[in-house]
Amino acid sequence: MDKYQRLLLEWCDALVAAQITDKRNKDFGGFRCDACDFTHGRADNAVYPLVCAYDLTGEEKYLSAAERLLVFRKRLTHLSGAVQNDFTSEWKGITTFSAINLMKTLLYFGEKLPRGLKCQIERCAKRSARWVRRHMTVGFPAYVNYYCAAALSNALYATLYQDEAYAESARALLSYCLGLFTENGLLAGEGKPHDDRSPKGCLPIDIGYVAEESMPCLLHAAALLGEQEISARLAGYALKELDFFLPDGGWDNSFGVRNNKWTYYGSRTSDGCIGAFCALAKKELLFAEAAERVYEILRKCTSNGKLYGGMQYVENGEKPCIHHTFCHACALADALHFGIAEPKARLALPCDGAALGFRFYPEINTYKIRAGRYLATLTGYDYATHAFPNGAAHAGGGTLSLLYKQGTGAMLAGSVYEYKRSEKNNMQIPSGKKKHSSLLLRAEYEKDGVKYATCLDKSPEITVFTEGEGVTAIVRARFFSAENPAAEAEDLRAEFRYRFTPSGVSVTVGKLDEKITFVLPLIAGELKTKCPFTKEPVFFLTGGFSAEEYVFSLGEDLSITIE
Repeated sequence: MDKYQRLLLEWCDALVAAQITDKRNKDFGGFRCDACDFTHGRADNAVYPLVCAYDLTGEEKYLSAAERLLVFRKRLTHLSGAVQNDFTSEWKGITTFSAINLMKTLLYFGEKLPRGLKCQIERCAKRSARWVRRHMTVGFPAYVNYYCAAALSNALYATLYQDEAYAESARALLSYCLGLFTENGLLAGEGKPHDDRSPKGCLPIDIGYVAEESMPCLLHAAALLGEQEISARLAGYALKELDFFLPDGGWDNSFGVRNNKWTYYGSRTSDGCIGAFCALAKKELLFAEAAERVYEILRKCTSNGKLYGGMQYVENGEKPCIHHTFCHACALADALHFGIAEPKARLALPCDGAALGFRFYPEINTYKIRAGRYLATLTGYDYATHAFPNGAAHAGGGTLSLLYKQGTGAMLAGSVYEYKRSEKNNMQIPSGKKKHSSLLLRAEYEKDGVKYATCLDKSPEITVFTEGEGVTAIVRARFFSAENPAAEAEDLRAEFRYRFTPSGVSVTVGKLDEKITFVLPLIAGELKTKCPFTKEPVFFLTGGFSAEEYVFSLGEDLSITIE
């Protein structure tokens, strides 16, 4: 048994142990969630990986767990065949994820299932797939990841039942989604409308959702439909997206429009990219290397059989949300289905190079910078603030949202300024065992009980250029609060100068006022400075890292080196 199989069984065993088996309990068949104290409605997605575990082992406990999930699913299913998100949300878009995983179960394992269970699964799958085809067409009020999933749902139905009408519906959605890719291979649409633009011209893009949900669905749908040209085009986009893949298997979603749900390896309620990478590896071995690194980070984030939302959750006393496990078990089952093509020797990915330079992505107003072993992200992305003016608090302001060093890992990894549970049933509550504080680098001050920070500036001035043996970035940013669209003091600006070289990263900040502070939450590495500071340990659920939060007064010019 290989390591991918062992990890799937470890997750599935944890799911079986977490399942509510007391028939007197109204949530019978669902999963207990240690982190949320809430029964997540999408639990039925786990039917697919549980049946995969049964196929691997022949153990009846996995089939019994799958049957109980179908009982739980009934409570969330409408007469129309639509499945609602959970018991406190009637959002029905997730019907497509339910249909997908039930149809994968039938397609891959249908002949191995007991007749009664197969009939149950097929009845549920058909009703939901029919609802998806009727309702989830172009114009359906959802982000683009749902359109990608609906394309796959239709393609699976067409494959199972040789229904050309469903194949045409799948092709229509594929065509629509293909029109939302940028020249840089990024899929827009994680906002409404899908091609909406911010004042800076930015599009609604989220790396976590693109990598872990949208692209896997589109790739699988195109393959099922035999659309070779579309498959090749999508594979090319997937290669370009590897520019946001990190050496340890994480994804740089420090700027994404939905990065309040960033788990470093992806996103909180998406299935994962490992299956798609295994499928792509059949023609491009580079994806086999990427799949191996995804496996490694998922392994690191697993403890006691459950997948945690980050590599440092366990050591910081944070609990695992069961959603991570049952969603990512689906992608791991996909990987086993497509086959694992482990490279005989480690291959170099785009993130492994040691070149000096930078690349600008205008659709997200973000710079990706490299200097030797250092990778950095500098972002002025304003879409989230444009679309969600009441406190989205996403990274912006020209802040250094990510700094990564090969051999060390993430050194800085910011995301949002404030942790607001915009999706209360999909975002867990901090344990409170350590100060829960943003990991965004920023200058900030407080006035009348309101905090103002440079990382919230929607229109910073950013200049990046190569100079000698390094890359220099100069940023001028104003101070904003999460709630107010206007700067508290229009003429007050902080000026940051970053210098990236193969030997380290230097940060200088110009003098402002002693009541204004510069905050640098360092996850790893060494900070060198002659300037006075205070520091304390902090943790942040989004991204899942703990850090030493260094705080400096900007009563004087500030100079820091990070190595």
